[in-house]
Amino acid sequence: MRRSLPGLAFLALAGATALLATDPRGALAQQTPLSRPPLPTFPEAGNPSTRILPPVVRPPPETPPKAPPNRRAQRSHPRPAPAPAAAVRNAPAEAAGLAEDLDAALAIDAGARAIRGQRDAVRSRDAQVRSPIAGSPAIGSSFRSDTRGPRLANEWDVEIGAPLWLPGQRSALAGTVNAGVEEQERRFALRRLELAAQLRDAFWAVGLAEREWGVTRDRLATARDIGRDVQRRVELGDIPATEALLARNEELTAEFELARAEAAVAAARAAYRTLTGGSEAAFEAGGRTPRPLAGPANGEAHPAIRAAEAALATAEARARLVAATPIDNPELGLFTRGQGGPLTENGTSLGLRVRIPLPTEARNAPRRADAEAERTRAEGELLQARRLVEGEVRLARLALAASERARQLAADRREVAERQLAAGRTAFRSGEIGAFDLFRIRQLQIEAAAVDARAEVEVGRARSRLNQALGLAPG
Repeated sequence: MRRSLPGLAFLALAGATALLATDPRGALAQQTPLSRPPLPTFPEAGNPSTRILPPVVRPPPETPPKAPPNRRAQRSHPRPAPAPAAAVRNAPAEAAGLAEDLDAALAIDAGARAIRGQRDAVRSRDAQVRSPIAGSPAIGSSFRSDTRGPRLANEWDVEIGAPLWLPGQRSALAGTVNAGVEEQERRFALRRLELAAQLRDAFWAVGLAEREWGVTRDRLATARDIGRDVQRRVELGDIPATEALLARNEELTAEFELARAEAAVAAARAAYRTLTGGSEAAFEAGGRTPRPLAGPANGEAHPAIRAAEAALATAEARARLVAATPIDNPELGLFTRGQGGPLTENGTSLGLRVRIPLPTEARNAPRRADAEAERTRAEGELLQARRLVEGEVRLARLALAASERARQLAADRREVAERQLAAGRTAFRSGEIGAFDLFRIRQLQIEAAAVDARAEVEVGRARSRLNQALGLAPG
């Protein structure tokens, strides 16, 4: 086949682009080893310059459209593609309905329900704090009769008693209740953030699937367009008919990839609905105003740190309760006694009875040791939580910078590839290059578009990971 100098120049330019193009996936694959589940995320709070694209609002249909039975008719009348996906870069910074989906996921989460139940259980101990006595009152009774026979000598008594508060015990117990409720509240906030991590990951998985679907849809449209140009040149006799098979093969490959992409979108949306119990408010938000993420941008108020602080406060409150109860609660009782019979003093009497336990090391030493061990453990977990959050934030910022750099390189590569393809198609129509060379150039453009789509979503993931590391949840 005759190749002119412009055709050789296009091939040289295509090879140079393939060598110089940088695939950003290596840089974007950075994930924080300190994170819990893989963390997708959203733009930094209060920084409009860092806003990034959530997934497109309108997904393609979950089932691929049926192909017409007539293949020739299909060639001249291509099957309609699903509604075009909105460009991620033009979408709002954060889907307005993501907080609503997070609340729906929280309502069906077993871990969150368990924390709510534990919080209510701790709060119920406040009834003991409000009680005027340290425990439950008790009623006792006894009867005694002489062995010589009934009605000769009888004695009976009835007693009611109750445990008493020790000095400082009641306020110490109230402190443990307050600290326990606060700990459960902060554990609930931490669980909410953990669910936000899973939800954001699923959110961006849908976004990636839809972006890849958009690339395959464009690939099919371009393949059909080029196929028409190839068929026209075959009919004119400019190129052999075998090159039309190359165009047809590419068109069928693009249709196959589009079907796979549509299935991937449906699977990603199904996984998202599984987390939320069917809610998809994040994809139905449309033009609703995004909710800004509130909180400091240094991770100081991260729910993991606040939960560890609350656990330490609970341990210290329990240590104070142990110190305030060196003995079991004293008991005070009021009793009445009656006596009757010829050989006893007849009558009824009243009296008080007090029972005061004595302190012993056998009782107190294990309790003090357990309280100190719990406090030491809580201190260690707090220090560890602070280190982990600091490390997560630092690594998330590095990953965001790397993904943004990779995104810029991918965008530049795609721009060059699109210019290559436009020039290649012009050269093909004028007969300067053949179909094989044109499809080689087009393959570079397809790869560049796919890498750019992934890089675009990975920037959103990286910003989400940063927000997750900072402890910012949608809401």
